[in-house]
Amino acid sequence: MPYKPRPRRYAWRALAAAFVGAITLTAAACSSSSSSGGGSPSSGGSAQAANSGSGDVSAASAGLAQFTQAVNSYVAQQTVSGVSGLKGKSVWYIPIGASVPILATFGVAMQSALAKAGITMRTCDGKFLPTNAVACISQAETDGANGVVTGYIDYASMPTSFNSLVSHHIPVLVAGEAPDGGKTSSPQLAFFNTIQTIELMQKLDMDAVIADSKGKANILYLGVTDSPQTLDAATYGKQYLTAHCSGCTINEITYNTASIAKVPSQVSAALISNPSTTYVVDELDAAAQPSVQGIQSAGYTNKVKLASTDGDLDSLQRVSASQVQFVDIGTSPIYEGWQFADGIIRMLLGHTPSFTVGVVRVFNASTVKGLSLTPAAYATNAWYGSDAFQQTFLTAWGVK
Repeated sequence: MPYKPRPRRYAWRALAAAFVGAITLTAAACSSSSSSGGGSPSSGGSAQAANSGSGDVSAASAGLAQFTQAVNSYVAQQTVSGVSGLKGKSVWYIPIGASVPILATFGVAMQSALAKAGITMRTCDGKFLPTNAVACISQAETDGANGVVTGYIDYASMPTSFNSLVSHHIPVLVAGEAPDGGKTSSPQLAFFNTIQTIELMQKLDMDAVIADSKGKANILYLGVTDSPQTLDAATYGKQYLTAHCSGCTINEITYNTASIAKVPSQVSAALISNPSTTYVVDELDAAAQPSVQGIQSAGYTNKVKLASTDGDLDSLQRVSASQVQFVDIGTSPIYEGWQFADGIIRMLLGHTPSFTVGVVRVFNASTVKGLSLTPAAYATNAWYGSDAFQQTFLTAWGVK
């Protein structure tokens, strides 16, 4: 979702189209801890370290291979005591916009996880309007919530509301966001940052292009200007490509999701201006379908390949059907929802939570085979691996 851009005031209306997901998790590292070779949470290292700095095609292929298989084993979670005493507590989930599938899926997963600990959950939809999010926070406070989890709502966009929760001794997890507004994580106000998973997904997207092109890609890159986090992710992706593919070239166009309707014409014009382009790489899946429209309009359907990140259903369907897009990098929203639950549980017990990176997978023609590419399947962990991860959380909580 994971990729989830940070909702500054100017970006609120734009974010419905920008979400995905993934993506989404913290400054911890990622490596393969699955017996089948998939990517799952672990400690140590960084997203960039997965390719150990080597820029050749074989290194890119090796980096991708770590994340192609489904994940069937997961690292243990840190144990915490006292969870049984939380039965009957209530937690509110306030996503920036519940109409977005990945945000809704976070909530479904979190509700299921919290129920295992006897905690009830209530959702209040921010509807992509600051006034709605403020009203939800106020209502949670008035109705006696024991804890609050916000979904991709920036602390700095409404500090008074967040501070009011803290002053009423209601712990709040600012999920999907980096610390800002002069705050750092504490048991009362904690942040679940996403940047390392986002960078890992950008890296793997570029690795896919490097490997597929044998190190000779001419790329049109679509970066997103919605927030500092989307800008940082785009910068990382471009720098990674430059450092790891001396035979590649890159041109860039940028867009704000509020003006995403302009993307088809932007892509078409850029392809016509740069006829040697062989790949279109989208920072986020939100622009994938508009990019396809631009590719078709320019007459480049059989001349370029599309790569993107987030694991959205329509992107995987295009990969499966070999319709322009050849790869997508996704991260499990179900696993992330359980991480949200783990974070607020620890806060309810007076601890400052920490998070590991989530489950990331490379979706290409081989890995999408056999997957049920439906909205129902999207709302499960089926595309990423087994549900064995649930037991790692339950064991940590001392819950059967």
